[in-house]
Amino acid sequence: MSAVKTKCTIIFFSAVLVLFGAGVSIAKEDPIGMLQNVTQRMMSELRAHHDEIQHKPNKIYALVDHIILPHVDFSEMARWVVGRNAWRLADSETQKAFVQEFKTLVIRSYARSLLEYTDQEIEFLPMREPVIDQKRIQVQSVIKERGKSPIHMDYNLIHEGSGWKVYDIIIEGVSLMQGYRAQFSDDIRNGGITVVIEKMRQRNAEN
Repeated sequence: MSAVKTKCTIIFFSAVLVLFGAGVSIAKEDPIGMLQNVTQRMMSELRAHHDEIQHKPNKIYALVDHIILPHVDFSEMARWVVGRNAWRLADSETQKAFVQEFKTLVIRSYARSLLEYTDQEIEFLPMREPVIDQKRIQVQSVIKERGKSPIHMDYNLIHEGSGWKVYDIIIEGVSLMQGYRAQFSDDIRNGGITVVIEKMRQRNAEN
């Protein structure tokens, strides 16, 4: 992955954590209003605890676990990343193991970068179609930072139970899930999901 794409991915994950960080229910009728409210609150938290997290890096993992897990659909992400056929052929224990290691990989890869992105302005664009009766929606936004070109991000959300959950984000036309799918595809094709699980487990143990 190029340096530019890596930075965009970090910004993406920062935004995911920001958007879903305050334990606020996601109103189906007004996802943009919720996103704006939670963004402001989470940015404030990141600024307030910046020094503490710098001295105790592991604290950011606990914070991320508490904030993001209830509001991001890692199971939907995993199914998409692995591919329909490979996912269907895997037993339930293998699926659970993949979701757990994938979740840990994503969180640990980008959590420490959160503190680099606390002063951006996030502008959410109007919805293109009504939210009512929609199972999946896309929320568009633009991240603005003084002296830099704006970054366009699209959030793909799925409605489950009483709220919306993120399952992919597209940054400047590049899907985060497509990136992971490309990264894992050769191992899945040649050795199956268990090979990817073991590689993720080893990588997670190093962090």
